[in-house]
Amino acid sequence: MNELLVVDLNNIYIIVEIIAAISGSYYISKTNNAVVKIFVYYLWITVFVEIIAFYGFLLLNNYDYSWYITLKNSVFCSNIWLYNIYEFLAIGLIGLFYANLMTSRVFKNIIRVIFITYTLFAFGFFTFTDAFFVKSLPYSFIMGTASICVYVILYFIELMRSDELLNFYKLPSFYISIALLISYLCCTPVYIFDSYFYAMNTKYVEFRWKFLLFINIFTYLCFAFGFWYSLKKSKQ
Repeated sequence: MNELLVVDLNNIYIIVEIIAAISGSYYISKTNNAVVKIFVYYLWITVFVEIIAFYGFLLLNNYDYSWYITLKNSVFCSNIWLYNIYEFLAIGLIGLFYANLMTSRVFKNIIRVIFITYTLFAFGFFTFTDAFFVKSLPYSFIMGTASICVYVILYFIELMRSDELLNFYKLPSFYISIALLISYLCCTPVYIFDSYFYAMNTKYVEFRWKFLLFINIFTYLCFAFGFWYSLKKSKQ
């Protein structure tokens, strides 16, 4: 795919992520919701990581600077290491967000077990393989999808058991959960077929980028809508 198009798509990603993060920050400034604040931290970390990871595209050029050449020839030449850290933080922060939404001790413990299991697997893999700077965790997205699905299902069960069910449309956590569930379930098949992501498969490459762009825009705008709509309804 054209490198300029990739950069343009990355800019769109960052824009919608910033919109969601700003919307979340505005929401917590008006409500001081400590639980939602955890998710807003996740959104800002996402923005930060996407901006920093942009250096990977800059390294595709050939600048004659000593620091640039040193960086390009170092283990940091790929931004995979950054996303490996991000995946760990994402699973942890989203898990913490949902754990704080729960009143059931059993549900809280399930979330803790999921995160601890993910942490041990990731730590063991990167410790014994030296793959931290080279590739992502095996089945990372599948494990992430499974974790998020469990989080969301537990949340919906908790919601149905509580009195908040009558006012679910006033809860930002409801819109966050819907967006996360749809996003991860839709993107998982695409990542499963990542082996087809080669330059010669131009039609698949184009479809993949457009599909991920659409899902990303939907997800983060859904977050933003959830914050705005929940705040609006809470004032009525």
